[in-house]
Amino acid sequence: MKAGYSILTWKKRIFCPEQKLLEFTEIYYREITDFYFKLLKGRESLWNKGILELQGELERMTIAGRDGRVPQCPLPYEKIPVYFRRSAMNKAAAALKSALAMQKENEEIIFPENLQSSVTFFKGMYRNLTDSEIELKLWNGKKWVWTKCTLSGRDFPKDGLLLSPALYKDGKRYMLHIPVKQENTDARTSKERMAAGVNICSVRFTNTDVFAMCCILDKNGRQLGVHSCRGGASYRHHCRELMEKVEKSKVYTDTDHSSQPNKKYYMHLKHLSEHYAHQVSREIVDFCKENEAGVVILPSYNEEYSKMVMYKSGNFSPLHLSNKIRDCLSYKAWAEGILILEVKVDTCGNYCSICGAPIKKKGKMFYCENGHEGNRFLNDARQLGRKCQESFQRNMERGMK
Repeated sequence: MKAGYSILTWKKRIFCPEQKLLEFTEIYYREITDFYFKLLKGRESLWNKGILELQGELERMTIAGRDGRVPQCPLPYEKIPVYFRRSAMNKAAAALKSALAMQKENEEIIFPENLQSSVTFFKGMYRNLTDSEIELKLWNGKKWVWTKCTLSGRDFPKDGLLLSPALYKDGKRYMLHIPVKQENTDARTSKERMAAGVNICSVRFTNTDVFAMCCILDKNGRQLGVHSCRGGASYRHHCRELMEKVEKSKVYTDTDHSSQPNKKYYMHLKHLSEHYAHQVSREIVDFCKENEAGVVILPSYNEEYSKMVMYKSGNFSPLHLSNKIRDCLSYKAWAEGILILEVKVDTCGNYCSICGAPIKKKGKMFYCENGHEGNRFLNDARQLGRKCQESFQRNMERGMK
C-alpha cells in the first residue's frame, strides 16, 4: 500500500520570561522582511523565478561573498543570524508570489505596503522543542540571546516530525504554531480504493439537531452502520443567546465609537463554531476508522443553489456550519489515510434507497409508494454513496472494454 504524509499545525501558547524580547524580535523581523520585499518589487526581471531562486538572488544582492563579492544593496542591519535573514527572505519571496497570483488580467499589481509578517524560526533559531518548552534565539535590541520559554497546549503526536515554528500575536498574548509532519499509511487514489472495494462513508448535512447523518456502505452498497452527529440544536441555541446579547448592548456600543464593538461576543461565536466544527469532523473520522471506511462521500451542489440554501439557513445554523466542518474534515481525514470525495446530489434524494421508487418527504421522514419509510436524511446519504459507487463501476467497466 502506498504511503504518504500529512502536515498539521499544533497551536501552543508561549510564555516568555521577558515578553519584550518577543516584541523586539517580531519588529526586527518585519523590518528585514519589508527591506527584502521592496528589493523584489523593484526588480521585475526576477519575478518569474521560484522562491528558492529568489532567496539566492537576495542573498547575492545583500550579503558580501567569501570570494570578495561586493553586494549591490548591502543589508542595512547588523548581527543578523543567517537563518533569521533566510527566513525573512523566504517570507518576502512568498509575499511577492502571492501578490502576482492575485493580479487580475490587464490590471495593475497591488503590492501591500507592509507585510506584517509573523516570525518563522528556521533551524539555528530554536532548539530543545518539547511539549512544554522551547529555547528561542531572540533579539533584545542590542544582541541575540538564547531564551527558554514555556509552552501550554495539547501534546505533540509521538510519531510526528516537528518543523519550523512560527510566532503569532493573538490579542495581548503570543502563540507558537508548530507544523507537525506525520506519515500517512494509505495514499492510494480514489480509483485504486474503489477498485479494491473499500467501505465508504456517505454524509448528509442537515439543519436539524443532527449536524451530519453518516452511513457506511460496503462495496455492494449494503449498509453496515449509521451514525448521527448531534448538537445542532444546542449550537443554534447558544448562537441565538449571544446574538441577543449583541442586540441588547447596541444601545451602549453604538455611541462609544469602538472600532470593534461587541468583540467579546463575536469572538465567542467564532470559538463556538470552531469547537463544533472540530467535534463533528472528529466524530465522522472516528466513525470511519471504526468501520474501516477508506473514502468519505460529501454532497456537492451547484454554486447558485448552495448560496441560496446558506442564505435561508442563516449565519449561525447547523447547516451553515457545514462549510467549516468540511474544511476540518479535509485534513483530519487525510491524516488518518481517508480520502474525501464530493458527489453532485442532483435528484438522488428524491428516490427510495430500498426500491428506487419516488418518495414524499414530511419533516424528517420519507414515504414511498411501495410502503417503505424512514429518516429522509439517512435515505439521502445511502443514495449519495451508491451513486458514487455506480459512477466508479461504470468507469471501470468502460476501461476494461
